[in-house]
Amino acid sequence: MKPPRSHVIIYMLTMIAVLLLILGLLTNCGPSSDQLTEGLDEIKPAIGIQPKKESDILPKSFIVELTQTKDTTTPALPGLAAVTNPDIFNPETAYYINTVSANNPTAENKRAIFKVDKPSPIVLQMETVKAESFIAIAPQEGGKFPPKFTFTLTNNIEENKLSMDLWGTSPALTNVPSNSIVGSDNYAGYPYPKEIFQTKDKTGKLVDGLLAGGLNIGNNALNVIGVGRIFDRNFTDIGEVQNLSDKITINCSDSKGLTGIFIYLGKATTK
Repeated sequence: MKPPRSHVIIYMLTMIAVLLLILGLLTNCGPSSDQLTEGLDEIKPAIGIQPKKESDILPKSFIVELTQTKDTTTPALPGLAAVTNPDIFNPETAYYINTVSANNPTAENKRAIFKVDKPSPIVLQMETVKAESFIAIAPQEGGKFPPKFTFTLTNNIEENKLSMDLWGTSPALTNVPSNSIVGSDNYAGYPYPKEIFQTKDKTGKLVDGLLAGGLNIGNNALNVIGVGRIFDRNFTDIGEVQNLSDKITINCSDSKGLTGIFIYLGKATTK
């Protein structure tokens, strides 16, 4: 016996109502679109965070030489006066040389020491192929450079397996600044990372000069960027820079007032 048609209709309506109820419950249990996006407006984009720059500092060997150009009209040696007169060059002056990495300027590299007219093998902590390097040179406290001199830095390419040339020699560069003078008053005007230099010591005390690589190169340092002439603060020609056969040569014809040397090297290339 078949159930009455009205019972069938009631049964079907009941099933539909149950299904709608279940669907409503499932919808209410799931996260709403507002819940899914809740808190997203509180997440701020990361700005001002720079990726860590790559640095690969390794010991590299060089030959350093500072040769005084002697004037035949004056005595070859200054004698006792060199010790007592601060304006006269003392040939026993020691010079410090150290490096600074463009990508890791706070690395404390070990400095080397050399003297005039004594070619010396030295080891410098150099950036390899990751970034530019800087070389700072300064006389010992109270020391001076010879009135006229030639400074050479020769790369031991057979051992280092790297070619290291002045930054300004790159053919890709245009409008390279002239070789000139750098100090605490004008260093910000050169294309160097500002972290390379410091004007205060570790205690926060203002220094008389400019610190680079832990050395005080003073306020009147030769600023060697590329090959060509060197000009002082009065735009007077005081020398020339050459960069040939893995050797950097600086000829200075007038070192009066000179307090240091600062050399800008480009990225090294493998040999």
